[in-house]
Amino acid sequence: MIPETSNEPDVVETITKSPEIYGIEGEDIVIRKGPGEKYEKLINVKATEALGETNYAQVDYSVKVIIQETNGDWSKIKVVDPEWLSNTHIGWILTKNILKSNSENEVDLKNLDSNDYEIIKTDHNSDVENFHVLIKQKAFDKESVFQFIKRFRNEHCSMNCNVLVYDSKSILPLIDKYPLKGKEYINLADHFISMSSFDAVNLKSWYPFQDFQYKEYGGQNWKKEKIK
Repeated sequence: MIPETSNEPDVVETITKSPEIYGIEGEDIVIRKGPGEKYEKLINVKATEALGETNYAQVDYSVKVIIQETNGDWSKIKVVDPEWLSNTHIGWILTKNILKSNSENEVDLKNLDSNDYEIIKTDHNSDVENFHVLIKQKAFDKESVFQFIKRFRNEHCSMNCNVLVYDSKSILPLIDKYPLKGKEYINLADHFISMSSFDAVNLKSWYPFQDFQYKEYGGQNWKKEKIK
């Protein structure tokens, strides 16, 4: 007996691969309209209307993104988390600010040279370790400090861990003093290079005390970069 044949077409199941989701390393990363600093910054329309002054769309360690395309050192990203930014925060940032797979972002975790730094104070408790660290190199930049912090974490942190980095021991009496005002605030701000907290290890904090208060007290040694 010849089996009956069906005239129904075969059903082909198509599986669409979801785009890979990435984190962001850093803070206050401005989104641009094209792949380069020559392109305009993307305006955050809602914030601009609410505050009455121009605000630009930015991303930081708290968001998740997908990559839509790449051009040279730049990638076009779209924020997918939080979802309410997904229609407005679409544009170009430097690819180096995107946290890709562990293998692509793996830091060379070679041992630190003990002559290059000194732990000047610790303040640990049952929940978190706190390291105050003097970096002894006279010449350093953002990238070298951030790499140092990652290596320091790898060597010294055994649990939730905050790492605070300074370039002078002179501020040691000011570390636990509160409140700081005037010259004391300026002094700490000028020598407090970076902070990496246990709950935001990918946040690249650079001279965290150089803020509006620093300017009000008359601080002149501004280290933070202006948005180009």
